[in-house]
This record gives sequence, C-alpha cells and structure tokens, in this order.
Amino acid sequence: MKNAAKQWKFKMLGTVTLLLGIIVLTTYLLTPANAEESTSSSQVSTKEAQAVNSEMYTAYVDDLQQENGKLYLVVDKIGWYQGEEADRVFEQRNPDSGIDGAPDGYYIINDSKEQEKVEVSADAEMLMQLYDRDGTVQGTTIQWNEPIALSKFESLYENKAILDLSVFPYHLTVQDGKVTKIVQQYIP
Repeated sequence: MKNAAKQWKFKMLGTVTLLLGIIVLTTYLLTPANAEESTSSSQVSTKEAQAVNSEMYTAYVDDLQQENGKLYLVVDKIGWYQGEEADRVFEQRNPDSGIDGAPDGYYIINDSKEQEKVEVSADAEMLMQLYDRDGTVQGTTIQWNEPIALSKFESLYENKAILDLSVFPYHLTVQDGKVTKIVQQYIP
C-alpha cells in the first residue's frame, strides 16, 4: 500500500510540474514583448518575400534607350570587388603580378561582354558621385550620393564633352524586372 501511495504522489508531482511548465511557457509567449517579436518576424518574412523578387548587381551602362515612353538601360554585368575581397580575387587572377593587392582598392572582372536590356522604373532613384554639373571642368567635383532626376541622367549620359559617364560602373537594384535604384560607382 505504501508503494502505491508513493507512486501516486510521484504521478501527482509530475502532473503539477508539467502544468506549471505549461503555464510558465504560455505566460512567456503571450507577454507583449514576445508578441511584438512574433509580429516583427512576420514583417521580416514580408521583406524577405520582396527580396526574392529583387536583385542587385554592378554593370556598365552601355546605352540608354527610350521606347514607348519608357527608359531602358543596355547593361554589361561585371564583377565588382573592393578591399580585401578585391585583393583576394586580384591575386587569384594575377598570381605573378608582383603587386601585393588590387590597385586603388578595387578590382573589376568583365569576362563577358554580353549585354542585357532592362527597363527603368519611372520613379527610380538615381545617385551620382561625379558628373558635369555646369558645363565646365571645375564643375565636375565629387559629391557623394547626390540624387538627380532620371531625365538629367539621360542628358548627362549623352553629353560626353567633359565627362563620359559610360566609363563608370553602376550598382543597380532591380525589383520585379525593373531598375528601381541606380548608384554610380566612383573610380579614381
């Protein structure tokens, strides 16, 4: 009889421990701070879903074309490397160069001259580093990430009198097949 009473006490103790554990866990999960975390994680999932439909790459812009009121870029994708990564890739591709790292801290790989035509969103963001601001050499000073209108970029791109913008790489963000952001990469 004593054994049966002990077994019953252990079962009851186990049940009470299990119930307390469930209560503690439920209380923890339902606190406002933790509820907020689960809400923010669903927001992250939305951002991740948007990221699935977007890509970023670096390319030379070989041409601008207007078709049916839409702007298209004809681009040549490149490999753009900076800092330690540039040094590593430079060393791999040029093991006998006699140079310790990538000159000027960047390295460009352009093994394919294949071009791609991509539509530019009408409200795409355009950020420039260096361009002809006033038709003079003195007006071509660096101003980091200066926003300009797409129409201004079009006119600047065509005017090669002082500075040819096609020699610069551009970092492109493409969302759902359209360029939504263009950032000129300054090269020394």
